[in-house]
Amino acid sequence: MILVDTSAWVDFFRGTGRLSSLVDDALDSNEVALCGPVITELRRGLKSRAERSQVLGLLGSCHLLAQPDRLWEEAGELGFYLARKGVVAKSMDLLIACYALAHGLSVMTADSDFSHMRKAGIGIDLVAP
Repeated sequence: MILVDTSAWVDFFRGTGRLSSLVDDALDSNEVALCGPVITELRRGLKSRAERSQVLGLLGSCHLLAQPDRLWEEAGELGFYLARKGVVAKSMDLLIACYALAHGLSVMTADSDFSHMRKAGIGIDLVAP
């Protein structure tokens, strides 16, 4: 299973970029995982009822990850650690990273926050363009 980040979903729905076909392949093999922060970001960006119907129907077929027990504390600690390394990451990306780390999953993403986390020593596996 792969945790598909919002940026990869954007590529997929636009039908462009390297991640578009990777998301499609992961969907075909029933390997897509979602977490609360990604669902929130995707739902927030929906523009019409038709788009909402299409997107929510597709998301309903994905694996929903359970929230880690100490998600909020771990995300805060991750942000604190990264800041000491000179890396500032968005709060939602910290939460997504914590889900991936807790569940031992790779993150499919085009968001540079995750590569910065990895470079700062966070053992997160990335599927990135």
